[in-house]
Amino acid sequence: MVFHFNKKHHEDPSVPMWIIKAKGESYYVEHVDCSVPWTTKETPDNSHTKGSIKVKDCLLTIDDDNCASIAVLTAHDIARLKNQAKGITRIITNWRDLLVKTLEKSNIKHGPIKRFSAGCSSTWYVCDIFDKSALTILGLSMVDKHRVLMPNETYYKAYDDPTVIIPDDDDFIEEDEDE
Repeated sequence: MVFHFNKKHHEDPSVPMWIIKAKGESYYVEHVDCSVPWTTKETPDNSHTKGSIKVKDCLLTIDDDNCASIAVLTAHDIARLKNQAKGITRIITNWRDLLVKTLEKSNIKHGPIKRFSAGCSSTWYVCDIFDKSALTILGLSMVDKHRVLMPNETYYKAYDDPTVIIPDDDDFIEEDEDE
């Protein structure tokens, strides 16, 4: 990943100040916070920028204020990113019996179903769906009874990492034997 100053910001202050390039994509952000070691990359023949900051093996997140954070890439992050690259989708529902019935009846390949207790005596069930096309079947069988989790959500993270603590919950993960 590399990032550099966006010289267009001088011409128009509404243009974000920084450009980050990662995995073939360009992101225009207002601020960059880098908490990992970096080096410089000189590009004297480039007409756009003569140099940039280069960071290896890191995790890029961009918040709602369009500020980028570059942090250490953990083993948990690597596993999550590999799952995303494979097309694995993580879902959440509070309808366990319907989920199990749909998975079995439709022969949908999935990961373990994990139970999470939440506030107000509610219970949520989370599992990975290994084939995105199976989401259509789930959508038809479980209309408005499940949703896809995003990687920044607590339950998404807690599925892989039991050290993630969900508020108001003492015994929050109980793996089912179903698979």
